[in-house]
Amino acid sequence: MKVVTVAEMVAVEKQAEHEYGLTSPILMEHAGRSVAEAIQARLEGDMGDVSVLVLAGPGNNGGDGRVAARYLADWGARVTIYDWKSGQIEANGRTGSVGDDLAGLRDVIEQADIVLDALLGTGHARPLATTMAEACTLVAQERERRPDLYVVAVDLPSGLNADTGAVDPGTLAADLTVTLAYPKVGLLLFPGASYVGELQVGTIGLPAIMPVAAGLEMLDDEMIGPTLPKRPLESNKGTFGKVLALAGSSHYIGAAYLVCGAAARIGAGLVTLATQPDLAPFYATMLPEITYALLPAESAPPEARAQSILDHLDGHRALVVGPGLGQSQATEALLERLFTGLSALVPEQRPHLVVDADGLNNLAKLDHWWLRLPPGAILTPHPGEMARLRGERSVSGGGPDRLTVIREAAREWGHIIVLKGACTLIASPEGVVRINGIPNPALATAGTGDVLAGTTAGLLAQGMSPYDAACAAVYLHALAGQRISARLGDAGLLAGDLLAELPLARQEIQDR
Repeated sequence: MKVVTVAEMVAVEKQAEHEYGLTSPILMEHAGRSVAEAIQARLEGDMGDVSVLVLAGPGNNGGDGRVAARYLADWGARVTIYDWKSGQIEANGRTGSVGDDLAGLRDVIEQADIVLDALLGTGHARPLATTMAEACTLVAQERERRPDLYVVAVDLPSGLNADTGAVDPGTLAADLTVTLAYPKVGLLLFPGASYVGELQVGTIGLPAIMPVAAGLEMLDDEMIGPTLPKRPLESNKGTFGKVLALAGSSHYIGAAYLVCGAAARIGAGLVTLATQPDLAPFYATMLPEITYALLPAESAPPEARAQSILDHLDGHRALVVGPGLGQSQATEALLERLFTGLSALVPEQRPHLVVDADGLNNLAKLDHWWLRLPPGAILTPHPGEMARLRGERSVSGGGPDRLTVIREAAREWGHIIVLKGACTLIASPEGVVRINGIPNPALATAGTGDVLAGTTAGLLAQGMSPYDAACAAVYLHALAGQRISARLGDAGLLAGDLLAELPLARQEIQDR
């Protein structure tokens, strides 16, 4: 699904009119009906005894709201429109003033079941007008008193910047945002994303054949489902590939369990863990299904330890490096030599590489570290690790700078970057950027990144291309988290809970 900026959306609307004859009134009619249908669906078609207040602004967004109001009234709802420009309330063919203190509006809000926010659309990049902010505040106050008051935003919550995700202090948080034609970038960036509620894409009547150039895409079932590896009946473990993981240490034993467990649960045929001999018995009790590549002691020369891993690569399609390794001098030296050895291999002998966590932290200590990796590696940093890789103090966890940062980094470094966060971004060196638009606070817990790294490696082992594997891993990981949150809520998820949920998430997509 394309995600557009304001400029891109303006270009889409101009193209629709010039090439397909879809004038603004035609687009508005489609948009308003689409919003009304979204509300009707929430009410399961029963519009009787439902009171709807439409906050209508002066522009096209207000026009969309008026069209929605007409449809809702035709379907049986009691509809009142607050026309912000005139300061009038319209109901049952009558108009009346809201008064200087908006007392008339306050009375209508108190009787409303649904408030439709159609004050401002994508073109707004200024502070909310005083009376707009006051109207939104009245609704917010009433919702505190009546939590069941349902707020629907037309295209985006008024006061939210469609490009940056910045919000005006008076912005009214929505329970449902029906964004029109395509999601806007600002809906997926924080703080704006926290005001969106459920995000649904409505139609404005664009023809399916109309090409749309957008710099960002959102992960969804239609994108991910067709890329997932087939599971033929006539197969064996070799069919689904092998993963080698260099992960875990005496201080972070669980990291290797999560990485290997995820690779296996997402469908890899065989998973091997490269680890110290003294740790192997611990892992054998947790994951008896995996095999082991036992490394020389940490005191051994790093060249010998790296060569031990390289010697085990034969037949492995994916290598995941980093989770739980720690940042000792011995580990840093091992990784430096391992990456040098990988780069020296011919492409046919080289597995796809995923680098996460301490793999990234150790890399960041090396000059021009990106040149030490084989081409097309997948790097999965969180914002802190991304800042270290860039030699900076910080990188935003959810703001608009992430888009610029990840595009520049993927292009400069020549690797696929998965910048983790509430809405994870995935960028290729060729400039393709995708975003996972499903934030889930339940995933904000230790070890979930290890699961993502293992999921990515497991998909690579099954033959997926690196960029498709990175995107699918992010999406399946998020869907597994959603499935757990549906049962547990926003807190209490443990990273290990995701393992058994991964195959169910994969099957859910394939069944849709």
